[in-house]
Amino acid sequence: MPRLTVRGCSFHYELDDFTPPWQPAETIWIQHGYGRSSRFWRHWVTPFAGQYRVLRLDLRGHGQSDDPGPDFAWTVDGLLADMLGVMDGLGLEKVHYFGESLGGVLGLAFASRWPERLKSLATCSSPIAIPAASTQAATGLASQATAFATLSIAEWTRSTIRNRGVTVLSPEHEEWVIHEWEKNRIHVLAGLAELIATVDLAPILPEVRVPTLLLSPTRSPLTSLSEQARMRAAIPNARMSTIEGSGHEIYVDRADECIAAYKAFLTGLA
Repeated sequence: MPRLTVRGCSFHYELDDFTPPWQPAETIWIQHGYGRSSRFWRHWVTPFAGQYRVLRLDLRGHGQSDDPGPDFAWTVDGLLADMLGVMDGLGLEKVHYFGESLGGVLGLAFASRWPERLKSLATCSSPIAIPAASTQAATGLASQATAFATLSIAEWTRSTIRNRGVTVLSPEHEEWVIHEWEKNRIHVLAGLAELIATVDLAPILPEVRVPTLLLSPTRSPLTSLSEQARMRAAIPNARMSTIEGSGHEIYVDRADECIAAYKAFLTGLA
């Protein structure tokens, strides 16, 4: 099980590489969003791993990466330092970064600080700012914090799975998603949710000066098409691809369309 220690945390990652070993290959870093893990992106490996090295990282406190503990102070600076440390630890000078939801938010912040470390940036269903109302996650409770203090992760996931725009392909898939979410630590979800509610990318978007693709969902409860258009207008070298998905997780129910758009973007860079 590949692991890398950065800033006192042991991170789990997957690095799939089926490229010719005698030829240099670029790396695509696929980063999951809030509450998910690298396992949610297994179906994206095969379309890219023959041409690129494909890196998937479990964020701190997610998946098989270390639990930072209930007293951990979550900050954007800390999460970005984790990302930079992973790149340095794996000897990656530059990558094509692809981030979903929170993963894309972090990618935009990273690009504004260290553009020289990115060949390109792609976001998938990533908002400029998380709407305050969405932090309640439609549980009917007063706040996200109240929900986490009252419900188990399984109860919270079952009660919010569709209102959060999570894609359900079948009853079996729904049970798998709930099982994967149950692997999270409640203090990780609560602490990170508190941080996310304070993030607003609007001031830094003009500083994102790497080629950027926005995969923009039409029905996400967390980001509207008008917000995606504002993001495209604010980032100097951005393009936008609209995806007619069922909700927030277009990388699941419209995977083929998202992959095709991303491949076209990468080909255009070459």
